Amino acid sequence: MNKPCLLPDVDWTPLVQRLRAAGCVHLVTHRMPDSDGIGSQIALFHALGSMGLNVQMYNADPVPRICRYLDGAELIAHGDTPPVADVVIALDAGSAARLSFSFPDDCCLVNIDHHASNNGYGHINMVDARYPATGAMVYDLLLALKTPWSPAIAQAIYAAILTDTNAFRSETVTADLHRLVAALIDAGAQPALAAQHAYASHRPTRFVLLREALDTLKLYDGGRSAWMYLTQSMLLQSHCRLEDSEGFIEYARSIDGVNVSVLLCQTGADEWKVTFRGRGACNVGDLASRLGGGGHRHAAGCTLYGSRGEVTQHLRQNVEALLGTCGE
Repeated sequence: MNKPCLLPDVDWTPLVQRLRAAGCVHLVTHRMPDSDGIGSQIALFHALGSMGLNVQMYNADPVPRICRYLDGAELIAHGDTPPVADVVIALDAGSAARLSFSFPDDCCLVNIDHHASNNGYGHINMVDARYPATGAMVYDLLLALKTPWSPAIAQAIYAAILTDTNAFRSETVTADLHRLVAALIDAGAQPALAAQHAYASHRPTRFVLLREALDTLKLYDGGRSAWMYLTQSMLLQSHCRLEDSEGFIEYARSIDGVNVSVLLCQTGADEWKVTFRGRGACNVGDLASRLGGGGHRHAAGCTLYGSRGEVTQHLRQNVEALLGTCGE
């Protein structure tokens, strides 16, 4: 079966030419990486390695538990000082700040991302919000590179797409995407394995944390907004890490009549990671951008500072204003 290109009008030629001339390539994704960032890294690592390039993967934070089964995950290093390379490819990072690294002026920074809020911070920018996941962009790039496919590459891209489409439930899912996924399965991807690690391998302590989070669930704005929060003390008492809260916001989003869902996760004394989910005409991507973050129309986030009360009050005003513009 031939592998179909998802978006044939995207011109990958400048990046293909730069990669064919590269010596050492460093692949990096955003802080607190997810399956899309890690899966994209691993797929591109295997593909560029098959071209004979010296490829390294290095992030600010460790690989999340749900991605550690992927072939090559064990090769991703992490820390504060990235390796030196003549080409750095940032994957799934909506802004340079999300990388938490600075790079030498003489290195070529490539920005591959599908977030609409991405401002094009690279020397080469492959940014297209039509893609459902950065992993799908890597898929099209590999077709342009004409590199050989392997089960490891197919599995990594499948994992990226699975989670960033909310298990193929998001509005970004199209018939063409399903054809792409069929090609990945033909190339060796195992859907059941990906689903097992993404959705059915949770630690028991996650459900202690989930109970705490659900106890905070409140509806405002006439039932049109749903709110949850997690504090550092909740994480500590339940013996959980922040990654254990992945997917919690879906419980709020699943409530009938809710157009905007908000989850606040405390990451420092006065620091909060804010996750938004939207529905219908409510564009939470624009909201997150105004608050210094970014994302997609119906899935976005930002970081805010202050006490929980201060942050919540600020968000309540912004969410109320957003709901006022997007109708019932």
